[in-house]
Amino acid sequence: MTWNADRRASALALALMIFVLSGCASTFDVLPEKMGGLPGSAPARPADSYAFPNVYQPRPTRDAKPLDPTEQKKLESDLVTLREQQKNLANPPPPPPPPSPPPKAAAKPASKTPAKAATPKKEAAKIAEKKKKEPVVPESGPTPLKPLN
Repeated sequence: MTWNADRRASALALALMIFVLSGCASTFDVLPEKMGGLPGSAPARPADSYAFPNVYQPRPTRDAKPLDPTEQKKLESDLVTLREQQKNLANPPPPPPPPSPPPKAAAKPASKTPAKAATPKKEAAKIAEKKKKEPVVPESGPTPLKPLN
């Protein structure tokens, strides 16, 4: 009994494989649109769908002449100036430092009580506050060029 079940299963698998493989070879452009074919607005299939270039055919000649040395130098200098402009746009120069405060005209008279030394906590807070105000400029490597649009 298992022999018949194995034969039926293998026959069914074979029929299914044949059905799937035949679906790969068929073209649906000849079928009506309702049955899964291409719509009428689809472009026509090219007549020569497997056109490969001839390997043994000589190359066509160029229409444009190569640049002479003066044109080559001018083009190189233009490219260098464009590269520098892009570098300046990508990495603008840092802003100028803030102006220093004006010097004090008159010093305060010395007081009779000795000045207290600032506590370490206050000094650390002042240093941290100064560091927050300083601009942070990350170190980076060369940046890619941006288009001139």
